[in-house]
Amino acid sequence: MMIKKIILHLLAGSFFLLFAFSCNRNKEAKVTITKDYVINPNWDKIDNSFDIIRMKLKENNDTINLNRVSPSELLQKLEEDTSFVYHANVLFNGTEYSERYIYFNRDNGFLWWGNLYKSNSTKKVLGELQKNTWYLLTGLSNVKTLYYLYIDTHDNLYSFKVSASHWTNY
Repeated sequence: MMIKKIILHLLAGSFFLLFAFSCNRNKEAKVTITKDYVINPNWDKIDNSFDIIRMKLKENNDTINLNRVSPSELLQKLEEDTSFVYHANVLFNGTEYSERYIYFNRDNGFLWWGNLYKSNSTKKVLGELQKNTWYLLTGLSNVKTLYYLYIDTHDNLYSFKVSASHWTNY
């Protein structure tokens, strides 16, 4: 009887630990984005790539108020600028993926691949992000999340996170 209780307690404890671990795995760690670099604690040996896409307003007369921007407004008013679409497959350099700084304006030890559907261009250095320009970063999260960036004329960065629940309808 005592052995059955011990086994039941061990099984219950094992299920609790398994449940707690799986819940923790699904949590999204905070991504850090600046005008110069990205730190993505969600990356690991398998999932370590992302895209950066310059965006433009669909209509010349469209504007986006940076103080009151909504996810649906970003999805509706911005479109891909096909002249600047790059993919990075981050190579291991001895630093844990989750702690690695990926710079836009420095050589990171890997190539940025241009839009493979439109060109075969590659770059060692992506370059400084431009002022008065929108960018979209994808692939930075365990859960489907889009990161929109805007750099204003004073070189201030605005970052907006759009979760899958907003963009699955578009």
